[in-house]
Amino acid sequence: MKRLIVWIVLLAVLLAAGVYYLPGAGVAMVEIAGWRVETTAIGLLVILLLALMGLQILWRLIGGVLNLPNWLANRSARKRRRAADDKLLRAWAERQRGQAEAAQRYALAGVEDGSLPPMHFQVAIDALLDGLDPSRKGAPGQHRSSIREEVGDLFETVDRRFPKFAEFLRLHIVQRLISLREIEWAGVMLEPLVEGHPRDEAILLIRAQLLEMSGDVDQLATLLPTLRRVKDRRLTADELLRIERHVLLGRMDSAARSGDSDRLSRLWAEANRSVVDNDAVTVTYARALVSVGAAQSAARVLEKRLARSLDASTLQTWAEVPHDDPAAARGRLLKLVPDDWAEPAEAADVGRPRERAAFAYAMARLALAESDPGGARLWVGRLGPLDQDLRYLAVAARVHVRLRDSSEAAVLYERALARAGLEGMVIPPEPTPADARDG
Repeated sequence: MKRLIVWIVLLAVLLAAGVYYLPGAGVAMVEIAGWRVETTAIGLLVILLLALMGLQILWRLIGGVLNLPNWLANRSARKRRRAADDKLLRAWAERQRGQAEAAQRYALAGVEDGSLPPMHFQVAIDALLDGLDPSRKGAPGQHRSSIREEVGDLFETVDRRFPKFAEFLRLHIVQRLISLREIEWAGVMLEPLVEGHPRDEAILLIRAQLLEMSGDVDQLATLLPTLRRVKDRRLTADELLRIERHVLLGRMDSAARSGDSDRLSRLWAEANRSVVDNDAVTVTYARALVSVGAAQSAARVLEKRLARSLDASTLQTWAEVPHDDPAAARGRLLKLVPDDWAEPAEAADVGRPRERAAFAYAMARLALAESDPGGARLWVGRLGPLDQDLRYLAVAARVHVRLRDSSEAAVLYERALARAGLEGMVIPPEPTPADARDG
């Protein structure tokens, strides 16, 4: 239509120019099949232009008639595509409403006609995975094997029909499975990406996350040299240090469970100093030493740490180590704390309440180990609110048991059970004299 208007305007301009500039133009005569037409040169020009316009209109009409079947077919395909796209949007909305089965049904209903067929499969797979999320409304939370099989079938279809989209979808599924804590399944899905892209830093970070979540510290240790070369900003120096500590803690736990004290000591000696320079790592190592029967070594390790950092958790762990000589242990501890902490009957504490309470806890335990419940009771009075820590309630109860104050001991045991979430369990009976001597 626009071209026709342009031609009409052009013809009008040419006519106006011809009449104005060529008023005495020559005569033209055209004879066709016995028909003779005489006109001016301008008239002949107009006839030619009209003929060209007529031929163009006729050509368009013929082309439109010939193309009518294709136009009708495309019109039908456009309708189907719009309907399929509407179903995809409906599937997405049903997912948000928590209707996983309806979302899957709508997503797959228009997959053959949609504008973005791979997205239909992605929404359908997400709807299936929603069934594994108990926090979602309407999620069944069961039939895991059938869900895994259906997801596998849909992914195979995508891999066969849309191979370029398949890798993105695989990575998306891995991320969903990680959020659902489906670690083993996520690892299986990730392996082809690791093999196909061994240097991809994003995939390496996801693999490290999976290994950490699965507790496979040996594989994670093997991956550490590669992680140290990663330039991704998400892997900061602190995050890398945290991963190295996780590996060390996992290996120490394995050595402790197997009773391998030599391996435990070797792991500690060979570890990077920046890794072991941490209160939590030191406490874990000391507890592992105690579990393999090296309590005195554990005490020495903790005392070295306390000499550098007087941390409450380290003090508590030291207190729970079975000391062969409680009096000597007390002497060593007193050298590590400020002088004004030494006597339980002194003025009120000022500052560092957690550390002071942990120190009082350690002194109370040492007093009990020396069969001095009276002295232990003085230190229990310096623990502060007993409910702040379950171990404080426990040691206070033990002190009252040794003092034969069964009613107060029962109250403390009840509070300890309540804090531990074990309400309703049987309270220990009033101890006999033999029990009191045993502590």
